[in-house]
Amino acid sequence: MNEPSRKRTTSTDVAADRRKQILRAAVEVFAERGFHRTRVSDIAKHAGVAYGLIYHYFDSKDDVLHCVFEDNWAVFMKAIEGLRDDPDLGAADKLKAISALFIDALEVAPATIQVIIQEVARSDRFVQTEKINAFNAAFAVIRTIVEAGQDRGELRPTIDAEVAAYAFFGALETICTGLMLNAVPLRDHRHAERVKETVNQIMLTGLCASTKGP
Repeated sequence: MNEPSRKRTTSTDVAADRRKQILRAAVEVFAERGFHRTRVSDIAKHAGVAYGLIYHYFDSKDDVLHCVFEDNWAVFMKAIEGLRDDPDLGAADKLKAISALFIDALEVAPATIQVIIQEVARSDRFVQTEKINAFNAAFAVIRTIVEAGQDRGELRPTIDAEVAAYAFFGALETICTGLMLNAVPLRDHRHAERVKETVNQIMLTGLCASTKGP
């Protein structure tokens, strides 16, 4: 009775691993060649799988990109929502943690962040309803953190929370642009920590009610 169950589990695991393998390859090819210049055959070759296998897991090249975005954005949202709901952190510490999360991701998975920003956030795909809703959900998390910090007297009451959310993410996106242009050094952990501290000093000091900053 248990043997068929074990086989189904193994088959499911293999399928999940193969899907991840294809998505990892797609990220690397998209980052190197750009979405429009990438062919499905390029992804298959980079993944080391047969061309037809791509279509076993994905409907099209657009579907591959959509899954890259959806899978990674879901992880990001879960992380920032957890920080938003953490009762032990103040507003400034929550924002510091979110900016650190983004910069850490740039350090360990720059191609993934590049593809999400370059091929989704800055493309005509951004106007798709599901993409707009996904980004708005992230902006709403930051807005909620700022508003809660204002209510507790931690952040300046004159700050527009909606504008602050967009400015916060805009700064992080621009850092990613600097990395892609090789203008922002992020070659090792020391550089990453310097970027984090710079973001904290520029962004969070201006938000904090205390003149001492975060």
